[in-house]
Order: sequence, then structure tokens, then C-alpha cells
Amino acid sequence: MKTAVNYILKKDGERVPILECDLIAPEMDENSENPELSEYLVRVEWTKTIPRADAYRETGMFANQNTVCKLRNQFTLEKLYSFFQLEE
Repeated sequence: MKTAVNYILKKDGERVPILECDLIAPEMDENSENPELSEYLVRVEWTKTIPRADAYRETGMFANQNTVCKLRNQFTLEKLYSFFQLEE
């Protein structure tokens, strides 16, 4: 995890600080001087995506509102591997 101030991404083939990009959250740099209040970002490598309208839900699956969470619930993992046609 990196604070928003330190987060770099590729835009048009160039490395650019995320705070120099057009953002939906333009105040992401608020509190950037305070590590306890600063925004933190997590890079995600998406292997497969689907439209929100086709989201997969099933009773009993693990859910968590945290930004980062390691999935360990075997039932949830098996259902997601199957739905997304991924190998463990």
C-alpha cells in the first residue's frame, strides 16, 4: 500500500503521479502530510472483469467492506474460481 501522494501509474505510456490525473476523488490529497489520515491506495491486477450488472452473489459467500482483504473462506473461493473459470 502507498499513500496517494506516492502512488505512480502509467498514463499514455508515461509514469505519472496519480494526483496529477483526472480523478473522481479530486480531494484525495487531503491530509497527505498526516500518515494516519492520508488516503492509501492498493494496486490490483485484474485477471478478469465483468459488468456490474452481471455481478455474482450467493448466500453464504464471505464479504468485507475493507479496502484490502485476503480471501480465505473456502466456500467463497470455490464459487469464485468456478464463476470466473479460474484455476486455484
